[in-house]
Amino acid sequence: MRFLLVDRILRLEEGKEAVILKNVSNSEDFFADHFPGRPIMPGCLILESCDQAARLLLAKSSGFRRLPRLEQVANGKFRYFVQPGDSLQVHVMVVSQDAEGATVRASASVGDRSVAQASLEYRLVDAAGDPGATRACARLREFFEVLTTDVFSGVMENRARGASPGGDAAGA
Repeated sequence: MRFLLVDRILRLEEGKEAVILKNVSNSEDFFADHFPGRPIMPGCLILESCDQAARLLLAKSSGFRRLPRLEQVANGKFRYFVQPGDSLQVHVMVVSQDAEGATVRASASVGDRSVAQASLEYRLVDAAGDPGATRACARLREFFEVLTTDVFSGVMENRARGASPGGDAAGA
C-alpha cells in the first residue's frame, strides 16, 4: 500500500470480521484541494480505508499466504461528510468466501452516524506462485504487525526486564 488509511486495528476475528480506526487529521494532503475552506475527505478515500481493512482481514485469515485483489465494488453509498477531527471507524465482514475469492460487506461510521457502505469483491491470489504477490503479502504482514503492536506494553515489558529505551541493559 502506497498510502495508509488505517491507523489501528481495533478488532480482528480471522475469517469473519475486523474493525479499524482512521483518525482524520487536518494535515492530510488531500484536504488542501478537497475543498479549500470546507475540507471533506473524498469518498474514494473512505472506500480505500474499507478496502485496506478488508485486505488486512482476508490476508491475515490466510496466514498472509493469499493476496486479496479488489475486483469489484457494488452498492456503494455515501451518506455524510467526513471532516478533519473525525475518527472514522470501518467495519468489514466476510459475507462469503471460497478458494478463489471473497465478498466483504464494508461500512464506515463516525460516532453513531453511518457515513458509507459498500460490498467489495476480491480475487484471492496464491502468493506461493507469484513473486509480486509474495512481496505484497509480506508488506501486508508488516503493516498488520505495526497496527496491532501495543507500543506502551512493549516499553513497560522492556523496563520490567531492566532494558533502557534504546534497548540496552540498564547501566551497560
